[in-house]
Amino acid sequence: MKIEVAGAGAGKTYRMASRISDIEIPEGKVVYCVAFTNAAANNIRRKLAERNGSLPDNVKVSTIHSFLYTELVHPYYHLLYGIRYSRISTINLPSQPAFHNRRIKELEEGLLLHQTVIPERAKWVVHKKSKDNAQIRAMRDRVLAMFAGYCHKIIVDEAQDIDKNVRDVLLALHRAGVDIELCGDPKQDVKGFGCFREIVDAFPKNVTYNCECHRCPQLHLQISNRLACDDEQQVADEKSCAGSIDVIFEADVDASSHIENGDYGLVFISKKNDRFDTHTKRDKGSRFDSLRHELDIAIRARHGDNVPDLEIKRAAYYVASQMLDLIDAGTDVGTVVSKGISNGYYDYDKTRYARIAEAIKPNTSTEVEAIAVTSIEAVKGLEADKCLFILTTDLVPYLLGDKNDDNKTKHLLYVALTRSLNNLTVLVTTEVESRYSRERIMAAFGEAAS
Repeated sequence: MKIEVAGAGAGKTYRMASRISDIEIPEGKVVYCVAFTNAAANNIRRKLAERNGSLPDNVKVSTIHSFLYTELVHPYYHLLYGIRYSRISTINLPSQPAFHNRRIKELEEGLLLHQTVIPERAKWVVHKKSKDNAQIRAMRDRVLAMFAGYCHKIIVDEAQDIDKNVRDVLLALHRAGVDIELCGDPKQDVKGFGCFREIVDAFPKNVTYNCECHRCPQLHLQISNRLACDDEQQVADEKSCAGSIDVIFEADVDASSHIENGDYGLVFISKKNDRFDTHTKRDKGSRFDSLRHELDIAIRARHGDNVPDLEIKRAAYYVASQMLDLIDAGTDVGTVVSKGISNGYYDYDKTRYARIAEAIKPNTSTEVEAIAVTSIEAVKGLEADKCLFILTTDLVPYLLGDKNDDNKTKHLLYVALTRSLNNLTVLVTTEVESRYSRERIMAAFGEAAS
């Protein structure tokens, strides 16, 4: 296993494309390049095409979910557990755990695999599932041998996003002799999984550190480096501009007007409050799919023995469209769900009512009174010449050095401090100033702030 720890702005994706282009891949072997978002996978494909004229046939670039399903679950899961999934479902799952788990079970009964459980199923294929018998374990050994026979290498970008299931998959493949390369930054683990850090600590002799930063001015790195261990201290390259950090206080400005007129490329906050909101609209397509799925089950429960399957699907499609139109026109959820009952499409049942109501919930959008900004999680991987970072009370103890735990909150602060190419403006909320004082906040930025 080869591990590269590279901080923000180190050019990880560019170097990865260069490395892949230089690999001599044996005949009949494949290199898998895995990213955690579609945008990152597309970026890697583009850089590979720029270097090679096209994407090489023996290099497969995909998201982690696509890789795990296409290369492990789809071809092998049925050999171990006797189930061959027909397709992947991306419907919205209920927020309540009981409904959530029941929905996943219903999907699997229909041979549909929800995208959120793909990593777990892949883990069962190559690592283990509780209560596996000797026959399954023997088949797993055969599967691992088959995969290792044609996989030359797996390269994982943004490895800090590895969760425990993906960790177990990669370690199982490593033990089976598959060559694994990981590149990421534990300081940007904004989901708080901690799994990449575990791997780094478990294979210290396999780790190299890239401390270059082609994004941030050294002035900014003076602050963000406080959050990094000695091996991960970053240095700006010679082409970086001098940069600036401006600290302003919410009590002194009209925040809405300042943000609107500030010409900021990115505006972000760790978590919303009553003045700043990070809500975004729910995707109507996934909302429709979730509702249609619930209606298909409900209509089938009442009419399944007397109506052809195609007619049930058509009815679910039609009723879902009608319901969403009513919701978007302002009709309340209860009235819409009850109308479907009164029209005879499905019967009244508390559980069914709750599940349809959950699926039909209208889009949630930014509160009218609140200022629309972006979450720090959403700007990870992005950069802009001029950024506004809204400082809230959760991050301040890490900025001041009062806390130094290696956790999600600390990682969010690091990401916030490393988005700007030139100017970083820090907007200190009234809660922060009240709790920590203006003097302490200014002292935390020291000579870097103006």
